[in-house]
Amino acid sequence: MADFEIGDVVKGKKFGPMDHDFTGIVEKVYNNSIMVSIHDFDPADKSGVNELNGRAVLRQKETKMIKAVPRKEKDENEDDKGKKSKTRRTRTRTSRSKKSTAKAKTTKKRATKAKTSRKKTTKKSTKKADK
Repeated sequence: MADFEIGDVVKGKKFGPMDHDFTGIVEKVYNNSIMVSIHDFDPADKSGVNELNGRAVLRQKETKMIKAVPRKEKDENEDDKGKKSKTRRTRTRTSRSKKSTAKAKTTKKRATKAKTSRKKTTKKSTKKADK
């Protein structure tokens, strides 16, 4: 299996709406597949290319490299810099307590407003019934 990078020119096998093989440029590299923008294809496959919006996701095992872009040597330190840290950042307790008390106050206000509005509507309805 070749090591693909963005910008490589590759040849893909026919699949789905495509009746012939085609060539394209690698746009994105996944674990076992690559996304290719289709550039050179058989004129009979024009409707298939339009259906795929000019792109295809191909298996790396079934794709052949035609022309590779120049590669840069990777250091071990560069690989470590690209990975995200697994440590989580936590908020302090003071910020949590302030937010939770503020939420509690607003919910209490809403609840009391809802109760008073319900009481008013029930009183009105009972007065009308008494008349």
